[in-house]
This record gives sequence, structure tokens and C-alpha cells, in this order.
Amino acid sequence: MGTHSEQSQQQVSSHKMLQPAEILQMNAQELTEFIKELSMENPIVEMEEDMPEDKAGERIQKLEWLASLDEQNRTYYQYDEGDSRDYLNNVKEDKGEPLKDALMLQLIGKGYSDLEMAVFAYIADSLDASGYYTEPLGDVACRFGITEEKAAACLGIMKGLEPAGVCAASLQESLACQVAKLGEGHETELGIISHYMEELGNNQLDAIAARMGRPLEEVAAAAEAIRALNPRPAQGFGRGGILRYTNPDVTVVKFQGRFEILQNSYTYPEIRVSQEYLQMLESGCSQEVKDYLAAKLRQVEEVQAAIEQRGAMLLDLAKCLLEVQEGFFLYGQNALRPFGMEEAAGKLSVPSPAISQAVKGKYLQCSWGIYPFSYFFT
Repeated sequence: MGTHSEQSQQQVSSHKMLQPAEILQMNAQELTEFIKELSMENPIVEMEEDMPEDKAGERIQKLEWLASLDEQNRTYYQYDEGDSRDYLNNVKEDKGEPLKDALMLQLIGKGYSDLEMAVFAYIADSLDASGYYTEPLGDVACRFGITEEKAAACLGIMKGLEPAGVCAASLQESLACQVAKLGEGHETELGIISHYMEELGNNQLDAIAARMGRPLEEVAAAAEAIRALNPRPAQGFGRGGILRYTNPDVTVVKFQGRFEILQNSYTYPEIRVSQEYLQMLESGCSQEVKDYLAAKLRQVEEVQAAIEQRGAMLLDLAKCLLEVQEGFFLYGQNALRPFGMEEAAGKLSVPSPAISQAVKGKYLQCSWGIYPFSYFFT
């Protein structure tokens, strides 16, 4: 009994020491695993894994809202999303080879350290469906105990791999990388990519030529060269391994003249307190048992409070993003404006690290797709 009691006290202590900030920075999968571990260690915890009827109804209602959105808000920018008919011909058939494998094979035998290879593998695992890397470099630095400069250097090495344009942070950077690999003499293409993608998407070649001070024929040839590039470097590769779906933490839905924000708390199990053990706590059991159960109950209450704080923070952050980036939610990626985490911290009256913790590994869904929270910050 003594040994079991000591082990139990250590388990209580390990979870009791967990700070709300640690809950805040957990993504949905990490929070789910934490709750499962807690339910195994704490007999008072009852975990509700099945989606309750009210949450299922909320989910169905959300999908109905998304399905009824204005068609205008579902139209992607031709070049930003890579869905134009010109671009479809540039996306290769699935080779079946995972992109990560293709990237790592190019790095083997080049004299990189084990730590660098681990960083490369992590970056490769973090690429989105287009082959872009959009996560903060600070996350890489923190995970591997390196400086952001070192993380940036590793990312820079991977940007030089094939397929051209992989590991870029955006469509523009990916296209620019592809043009750079073509060699010299492509200044017009780079100028269009840097400054006139919207005009190119609208085929306003006359306007581009006038603003750049270049002959129309030269601009037309450059536009044709850009259209021959691949906007989604990862498309020619298999996913490999288990197909992973991203569950958004927050959904932004557009109605006529207004937005609504849904917090998707169904992405992790609900914690409940066992009534059976509560009755034991109120019964005539020994003081030792009462103290043990009371400590377990406090632990559950602390975790529940931290999860509620996490949800409130994500909701507040989503409201802030909706206010600042309203143009994006209305018109798409070309309307995204510069916005820093420090600015968000000021608006929400919280420390800057709290914003970084809230953003890490969290996703937002809207009519344009599912985006990491970090996408909205520059």
C-alpha cells in the first residue's frame, strides 16, 4: 500500500504541476492523449470519447452553414490556390513515392549531422498538402534546442532540393524559387511574381507591361513561363504512411452580412467526474482515502479549468483574426494583411508568449479551406 500510495502521489504531482500554459499550447491530438493518460491515472475521471448529441448537432449545423455559403466566397483566386485550368496541366500524376522520402534521399551522404537530419525530417513531416512549410521557425528551434538562425539555415538547404519550389512559405516564394533554378535572364518573371500576381491572375498583361515599363511581348512570354510552373510541388508525390486528417479547432462561418465563430471542442474527449467516487468522498471512508480522492478531484478541476481557458483563448484569438484579417475571410489570400503576434497580444491584453502558445499546432477552417493559425501572422 505504501509503494502504491507513493506512486499515486507522484502521478498526482506530475499532473498538478502542469501549468495552464502547457494545456494552451497543446494541439487537439496532444490534448486528447493527455486526457487519455489522465483518465488512466485518475480514477475520478470519466472520459466521454463519443460525440454527444448536442455536439453532433452543432457539427451538422456547421457543415450545413458551410454548404450554403455564398458561391462568390468559395471562388479561389486563380493563382493563389493553384486551381486554374492553366495550372492543372502542370501538376503531375501521383508517383506513389512519399515526398518526405524523396527529400531525405537527396540529403543522405552529404555530411549533415544527426541533429540536422532530424530537423530536415521534422520539416519534411510538417509540409502542407502543397509542399509549403508555413510553421514558425521558433517551433523548430524550441523542439531541437537550436537557434532560429540554425533552423532557418536547415530550411534554406531544403528549399534547394527537388522538386523545385518545395518548402517555400507561400505560392509566390515557391514560384520565385522555381524561376531562380532556371538560371539568369528571368527578371521579368521574378518581377511579375513579386508584385503583379493579382494582375496576372486577371490576365491584365497590358497593365503589367505599363507598370514595369517592359514591352507587352516580353511580359506575355514571362506570363506564359510562369503558367508553366508547378504551383503545388507536393502534388506529384504520394502521401505515404497513414493519411492524416486535420480537425480544425475553430470554424469561421460567413452569413449574409456577418460572421459566426464555432469552437470545435469535439476534437478532444470531454472530461467528467465520476459520481461513484464523489459519493465515496462523501461517505464514511478513511481519512487517507478521502485525502487521496480530494487530491484527485482538485487535479481534475484544475485540468478542466485549464481546458476552458484554452478554449476561451482560441475563441478570443479567432475573433481578433476575424477583425484584423476580415479582408481575407471575404476575398481570399490576396487580401491578407501584415499582422504580428505582438500586435495580437496587445489587442487581447495578454503576454506575447501566450499568443505563440495558442497558435502552435492549431487550425482554423473557413470557406477558403483549413489554415494553421500561424498562417495569419507575419
